[in-house]
Amino acid sequence: MAPACETGSLPAGPSMGVILEELRRLQAVEMRFAAIQRDRESKSLQVELRQRQIRRIDEKLQENHRKARECQIRLDALSLDVAVREEAVDKHRQALNKAKTNKEYAAILTAMNTEKADNSKVENSILQLMDELQVMKTEGAVIEAERAKLLVHAATAEEALKAFDAQSQQERDGLTAGREAFAGKITAAAIDIFNRVAMRHEGEAMAPVTKLRPKRDEWACGGCNMKVALEVVNALQTRDDILLCNVCGRILYLDAPTAHKSARV
Repeated sequence: MAPACETGSLPAGPSMGVILEELRRLQAVEMRFAAIQRDRESKSLQVELRQRQIRRIDEKLQENHRKARECQIRLDALSLDVAVREEAVDKHRQALNKAKTNKEYAAILTAMNTEKADNSKVENSILQLMDELQVMKTEGAVIEAERAKLLVHAATAEEALKAFDAQSQQERDGLTAGREAFAGKITAAAIDIFNRVAMRHEGEAMAPVTKLRPKRDEWACGGCNMKVALEVVNALQTRDDILLCNVCGRILYLDAPTAHKSARV
């Protein structure tokens, strides 16, 4: 990739050193803003994570309650069935005492034994459902305990976010005031270029031009480590233009020690 640069369309003005120095101060403000925002986003993500976990555990708990209700409904229906059958057995038992013939007695006894056998099967089903219901209740209790822990974690995350907002508000206000103060020191065109670059690089709009080898005129952008042409280095020492790295688009500048070293054409 051939080294090159773009030139911001700025009119000739004060010394480039003055402009870049002010822009570097502005970058310090933007970088701090970006750091605060990253910290806040991290804490905000923790809040969102806990909220998603609570929503999932709520869905799990609702499903557990739904299954438990259905099991209880089946259990109630079978219990009612047992009661009806027991009542039928009692009636058959009373009828046995009133039977007038052996045939009638045998028929009533067969019907009563059938009711008892069916009742025994239903009672077994009831016992099985009761076991299932107990399992569901135990699982529900575990889910409830897990949900309670998640609520504590969520509350802690929300409090941490609120505390961070409260603690950082004064600094953010100061940074905002500092950002606004640059409007009177730097041209609108320079600030516009800076803002567009800063938006792409999370506030890191500027990058130093660094020398790759002490005894060779080879230079690179400190933002993307791609080579910067020698004429760009010379331009940074002599011209009032804002020069952008052609690769990453950051505003280039020379460190103070480097700026005193003349680049050879």
